[in-house]
Amino acid sequence: MKKLALVAAGFLCTGLLGACSNQGMESSNKSETKQTSTTGSSEQAGKKVQEFSLQGVDGKTYRLSDYKGKKVYLKFWASWCSICLSTLEDTNELAKEESGKDYVVLSVVAPTFNGEKSAADFKNWYQSLDYKDFPVLLDSKGELLKEYGIRSYPSALFINSDGTLAKSHIGYMNKEDILKTLENMQ
Repeated sequence: MKKLALVAAGFLCTGLLGACSNQGMESSNKSETKQTSTTGSSEQAGKKVQEFSLQGVDGKTYRLSDYKGKKVYLKFWASWCSICLSTLEDTNELAKEESGKDYVVLSVVAPTFNGEKSAADFKNWYQSLDYKDFPVLLDSKGELLKEYGIRSYPSALFINSDGTLAKSHIGYMNKEDILKTLENMQ
């Protein structure tokens, strides 16, 4: 009986980790034309990214147009995603290093979508963390999630300095690969 419980728990853990980092084959096929692949090859690469205006956890309003002329690393994540949480330190370090660089680091959380907490609960939870160098934008209506077909976390968009989509990436990406991608963008 104990073995059966351990096996079931193992499958459950594996499934949860997979849900956090990978997109199911069915939804991957559906979103193939909406997102660029991890290599950036799709009809969406080079397409103008739609302007957005979102409020941050800090109360400020952030617009994509505020960063015209800079490359943008836009990270989508959730408070329940263990992989997302494990990469917040790297995201914070990238943001600390952005001063004087040609890129900016932004992150997006969508309260009440895909199992995320409410906006108020997320803000209270986030205040207890020590990541203060990158803004966390609240996509309260889920508009960016819909626009870019974000269905799994973490996911990222890389936006060229001219406002066009360079690449999208689903799943874990280490800091060095993020920096290489930013270096190779326009």
